[in-house]
Amino acid sequence: MRVVKVEYAGEYKLKILFSNKKTKLVNLEDKVKNAKGIFLPLKDLDYFKKVALDDCHLSICWPNGADICPDVLYSMGEDVAIEKREKRTKKLRHRRKNLTGLHKRTRHKLPTLKDL
Repeated sequence: MRVVKVEYAGEYKLKILFSNKKTKLVNLEDKVKNAKGIFLPLKDLDYFKKVALDDCHLSICWPNGADICPDVLYSMGEDVAIEKREKRTKKLRHRRKNLTGLHKRTRHKLPTLKDL
């Protein structure tokens, strides 16, 4: 499992896209509150926002070298619905509903045997 993209999502939350194309919202607030050692600077929200992908594009990291295993992030995260896919699905459903009984290209009603 790899991290493909990471975005700051407010407070101590991160929106993370994984290599299996699933997006998860990871809340690290509890972990940061109890932070020790290399994770101590993450208590500062401005520093927390400096999260980025590591050099190998495997996981996330901060400028001081603190990183978290992608498997741990994945298991902690909550699934996030992808808005683009939802919008596209709604558009397609709407089109199908409106085109029922209509020719798809011309949007004119096709003649039936009764019309002939």
